[in-house]
Amino acid sequence: MLQVKRRTIFLYLLPIIITIAFINMTPILYTLYLSFTNNTEFNQEYNFLGLQNYLQLLFTTNSDLFYVLSLTVLYVIVCVALFVLIGMVTAIALNHPKVKGSAIWMSLLLVPWAAPAAITALIWKFLFNYDFGPINQIGRLFFGMHFGVPWLTNPVAAFIAVVIVNVWLSYPFFTVVMLGALQSVPREITEAASVDGATTWQAFWRVTFPQLRPAITPITILSAITTFQMFGTVYLITAGGPITSADKPGATTFVMIYIYNQVLGASAANIHYGAIAAFAITIFIVLGALTFLARALGTHRSEVRA
Repeated sequence: MLQVKRRTIFLYLLPIIITIAFINMTPILYTLYLSFTNNTEFNQEYNFLGLQNYLQLLFTTNSDLFYVLSLTVLYVIVCVALFVLIGMVTAIALNHPKVKGSAIWMSLLLVPWAAPAAITALIWKFLFNYDFGPINQIGRLFFGMHFGVPWLTNPVAAFIAVVIVNVWLSYPFFTVVMLGALQSVPREITEAASVDGATTWQAFWRVTFPQLRPAITPITILSAITTFQMFGTVYLITAGGPITSADKPGATTFVMIYIYNQVLGASAANIHYGAIAAFAITIFIVLGALTFLARALGTHRSEVRA
């Protein structure tokens, strides 16, 4: 049998390791460097400021960090909770023995997931239109001509609208993963629980659901990260609005939209690259810490159950 030394394997892998490290780390290190400077669009001779950008970001009253971050975290929590809930309910329904034509249902289920997100976002934007959108038009048939939900102009309604669209796009992924996990659970286990007197809910919560956790945990973390970084879909529908105050970001200005607006959007004037870099690095640290915490909690629960 051919024996290969670990050193030889490492030497073969070294070029690709260096390449990946360079591609991944160069933007991060440059952004970190900019965050310690007063670099702006029209300031060619910028200076090193130390932690001044971070102090201004964290401790000044006019900082947008906590508003944007809390808004984004709320969006992530609501979306991911609905992903799990709707995905699980749909998977349980499709896994029921009396459901026929599972292949057809699965094909229909994948349409929102497979369709281009940009096209879906624009279609939903039309559906949410106050005057001509089908949602309000149908509502007027039942509640009168004065009925109308200002989906895109009311802060709460706009937030709900982008949640609906994101759930529509993402829940099929959860359904597919959970359906696979459900089909891997031996029926003998649930049948034994029923024989022991457990109700349907008790059998699911105490027998079936623990078997699903290894599948739910990673997709929940990945979806939370993806939702935290949401940009295109929300921007196409609301562009971060509606704006209710001149000194505060819009009701759907999540992290990525805020950074875009500061650099390339309507908020961009004399772009303060140093301040934006400090904002980006802070979000990077927060996101990394939350991801590590979620992963650590999942590992801890697995060890406790073991």
